[in-house]
Amino acid sequence: MNRTVRDFQNALETLLRKKPFEKITVDQICNEALLHRSSFYRYFHDKYDLLEQLINNRLSQLIASAPTENDFIEIAANYLNDNKDIFRHLSADNANSTLYTEMIRITSEVLLKQSEDDQRHGEILKVISNSEDPDLQSYAFAGAIMGCLYWWQSKNYDVPVEEAVEFVRQSVLPFSTNSAN
Repeated sequence: MNRTVRDFQNALETLLRKKPFEKITVDQICNEALLHRSSFYRYFHDKYDLLEQLINNRLSQLIASAPTENDFIEIAANYLNDNKDIFRHLSADNANSTLYTEMIRITSEVLLKQSEDDQRHGEILKVISNSEDPDLQSYAFAGAIMGCLYWWQSKNYDVPVEEAVEFVRQSVLPFSTNSAN
């Protein structure tokens, strides 16, 4: 990733700490990054494209730092706990929003790409790569994962991280184990 892309991603992340994604404009992102609007469009189609690349980058970093899926769930939950304000601003008031659908799509694409590229292949990634319809399977897992995260947010993150991690493990991992058989 080059410096300009990194600066735009960091700018979006900074803005997401302060306001909802829907209220962030490309001009605000450019101002925060101290870069021109023409530079933005050289690298991104729109702010959704930037968001997708930011999420993909952060998920890839988290996945790379986790030796197992269990570790990934815990690392991801701690990351979300440390960045609640960003996730709150990415989450809409209801699950029918376009952004919620976009988040599932992005997560699905990351899972699908990881299932094709990842050499470690945990249970979830194995199920996706061995599925008759990997695209649909990755959407199913993405929906389950995002559902768990939205549940945690609906509890205003008052549920301890450990309990949220256990909830995700019980909700997602058995599904992958049963599907692998």
